Amino acid sequence: MFFKINKYSVITLATLLPLLTQVSLAYDSLKYQPRGDRWEGVSPSPSWGLEDIELLSAIVDNRENWWKTPPQCKLKFYLPNRTDVDLTVQELRPQHFYKMDQIIPNPYWRQGLNNYQWSTREVIKPLGLKLGQLGVVARLKKQSSRDTEHVAPVIFYQSTPPTDINGYLFTFQVSGQARLSYAIYQRGNEIPIADGNLGQQSARKPFVVFWDSSQAAEGFYELVVDGYFLNNFMLIYRAVDFYHKPSMN
Repeated sequence: MFFKINKYSVITLATLLPLLTQVSLAYDSLKYQPRGDRWEGVSPSPSWGLEDIELLSAIVDNRENWWKTPPQCKLKFYLPNRTDVDLTVQELRPQHFYKMDQIIPNPYWRQGLNNYQWSTREVIKPLGLKLGQLGVVARLKKQSSRDTEHVAPVIFYQSTPPTDINGYLFTFQVSGQARLSYAIYQRGNEIPIADGNLGQQSARKPFVVFWDSSQAAEGFYELVVDGYFLNNFMLIYRAVDFYHKPSMN
């Protein structure tokens, strides 16, 4: 009896070892690592930071079918002035902890329209991710206060980018239950051109601020999200400075 159990155990292990090896190789191919002009992959589960509120995505409202995975992910954004850009793509609701960043563009980011694209074959398709599950932030590397971020809103698309920019989607998350509101200001104007109540938001649950920019003139704008935590009434404040360009022709 002992011999039979041992025999079948050896057979079972011999069968499983190739499968375990394949799983290990598949994981190694998906892990966060250099991939030519970028770093991309499944990163270790992050330890959440101490930020009260975090900007997860700042993109142009684009009505493409985001639930269809294309061969290429494509990005486009406008810079009114030449500056360094920290471009990050990540899951909005982490399951795999996918991340893509540290991009070395060719040519380098420049004043005017900038484009970037990368293949979904290496990581995104194997993980089964859709564009609608991803957030994108193009942070401008300029001096700012702790409470203010400077970004270039990104057109995130798979086939044809829009030429007219009529709206933006800003996605945030807070570290605890909070009650929030928002306002959007044109630079140099203390009266908001749009505002609204965001209601109660849960910890680590993404929420979106939508701005209809169809009637807005070209120029610099600032989105302010503020409010307070429900457990201790501590104040929350985050400003996002960006440039609105109505036409990308």
